[in-house]
Amino acid sequence: MQISSLYDTETGPWNRQLASLVQFVRQYGERQITSDSCRRLSRLTPEHLCQPGVSLLIATVRGQNGRQLSGISFVSGYGMESCLVAVHPYHRNKHTGTALLTAQIFRLGNLECSVASDNLASLKMCFNAGLIAVALKNGPTGKPTLLLRSPQNAGSNNLLPVDDVAQSDQPITSQEGELLCRNPS
Repeated sequence: MQISSLYDTETGPWNRQLASLVQFVRQYGERQITSDSCRRLSRLTPEHLCQPGVSLLIATVRGQNGRQLSGISFVSGYGMESCLVAVHPYHRNKHTGTALLTAQIFRLGNLECSVASDNLASLKMCFNAGLIAVALKNGPTGKPTLLLRSPQNAGSNNLLPVDDVAQSDQPITSQEGELLCRNPS
């Protein structure tokens, strides 16, 4: 598997490349990618990729017909605006998503993302990439959602008590030493 930025693999016009990536996310995102993140990706320009906190990485594998797309990761605003990962079903459970997130953290320095608490595959991917749960909030669909951050960006350990998830979108500071989340092994 090879992970690269889109500019490392320029093979055609921007709009055609972007359209194929958006189609990949829609097809293999398992309806877990927010419409806002898809919209931000579809409006991405080469100029946006030059801004701090914006990154578009792809994972490819060598196939019979050359390099084939196996996964994509898009981050905007260091993940505070958008953070998405989509992996082709054939390449799942092979650490493709974890490798993409790890590369994003290495590339950007810090990363933040939100994952619905019932999306176990995405949570496992995030924990395996080294992200730390720092807060529990209501997501865009009203589901309890974990806010995850890279370790160097996780200084503010805010956690919303589970009983208050339906009542507020604002994190409440946890007590020092309180267990936030265990990293599944």
